[in-house]
Amino acid sequence: MLTHFPFFTSGEIVRGFGRGSRELGIPTANFSLEVVKSLPAEVPLGIYYGWANVDNGEVYKMVMSIGTNPYYDNKEKSM
Repeated sequence: MLTHFPFFTSGEIVRGFGRGSRELGIPTANFSLEVVKSLPAEVPLGIYYGWANVDNGEVYKMVMSIGTNPYYDNKEKSM
């Protein structure tokens, strides 16, 4: 698995369920399903840290969940 890190990805940001802002008070960005499906199969579900930028702007520290969000009983993997 470690051969896949660091992993770089980019893609369209899409509207999520709205739970990040509404329930957590933290706006989130969600990758499209196409980007999620491009992950190597060996990358386990979990919480990761890294860096993010939008439109070649400033680079920010970030935390990313890769998973199905079992708390909400989601069936499809998301990032």
